[in-house]
Amino acid sequence: MKKYLIASHGKFASGLKSSVQILTGKTQNITTIDAYLTDQEVDVGQKVDDFLKTIKAEDWGIIFTDLVGGSVNREVLLRTNQQSNIFVITSVNLPTVLSIMLDTAQPTKEHLQNLINEAPVQLSELDKQNINELSEDEFLL
Repeated sequence: MKKYLIASHGKFASGLKSSVQILTGKTQNITTIDAYLTDQEVDVGQKVDDFLKTIKAEDWGIIFTDLVGGSVNREVLLRTNQQSNIFVITSVNLPTVLSIMLDTAQPTKEHLQNLINEAPVQLSELDKQNINELSEDEFLL
């Protein structure tokens, strides 16, 4: 079974989970950590440890973090470095999370890297002169 953890500064993690639910209906096996909120004290390391305790030998843990080298990412990496059934993916965005969560293949480093490469960030622009002439189908292309 695949189990997911989304961990971030602020409410980015719970926001990604909310978007995944809206777009796919899926929230089973998704845990979130919203760290460093001013109104709540969260022990990130303890929350990561709690998630890792749910991962059995036959399970796969996929952890998404928001910022490479950030404090949340470091807490995750310190706890998962030697675990072969745990993958940490950082600097995530919604297309990457969706691509990985909807994928049915067994996760491997190479396969996950391919999925990440297929969901890049890109610059998006409209031709300002023809914007009023575009149909909805053309707009979505």
